[in-house]
Amino acid sequence: MERFVISELGFLDLTQSKQWLSAAQRSALSEIIKVSFADVDAEVYLLKYFDSPGPDQRKLRLYLNHQQIIGYCLLTFTDNANCTVIKASAAFLPKHRKGGNTFLFSIKESFKSWLKRPWRKHYYADTMLSPAMYRAIAKNTAVVWPYLGQSAPKELFARFNPDGKNSNENKLRCLVSVKRSSNYSQQELEMLRSSDKAEIKYYCQINPDFAQGIALFVIIPINLQQFVQTAIKHLTK
Repeated sequence: MERFVISELGFLDLTQSKQWLSAAQRSALSEIIKVSFADVDAEVYLLKYFDSPGPDQRKLRLYLNHQQIIGYCLLTFTDNANCTVIKASAAFLPKHRKGGNTFLFSIKESFKSWLKRPWRKHYYADTMLSPAMYRAIAKNTAVVWPYLGQSAPKELFARFNPDGKNSNENKLRCLVSVKRSSNYSQQELEMLRSSDKAEIKYYCQINPDFAQGIALFVIIPINLQQFVQTAIKHLTK
């Protein structure tokens, strides 16, 4: 278990195979889930994403403000026949919602997993309900599918999102109904839909129904090329 302070927030890292949630931490996450998602039973959500037997490993970062848990980022790692699939879930109390909070944790743990077994293909392949979350990843990562101007491998979307829907904008099977939605206010929705930030505009174009429980399916390859190109992207900013 690791405990650190970064910028104005502290954080606590947990690994399921070593140390997992206490009752108090679980209760705090339940409250965050209730205010973050519409039409979701928090206990059912916790059982599905935090307790189910499917993943081979889980990593969790709890974000703290004066020792209060105000958000989390959960990563799951599942080995398939010839690759490792990484999925994520994240949520914050409304006044602490800043998409960049989760990027460093997600990318660091993904690369750590790849470095342990670089002969295996690793893919971050998961749904994103939030345009802000998509922006946090897309603006900081070199290779992201789908992304404006990048050619996406259709066969991977057919493989990882077989029941998904095609977007009318890019003809890619990158949409999926998740039966929940981010609990945005009408003002927040209007701000997102009128945003001039490139990544948010792109997200809203290819997934205009994100407020009705439609998520964007995003795939990020985790490999040496990604590491080098992402490092260059940050160094040249």
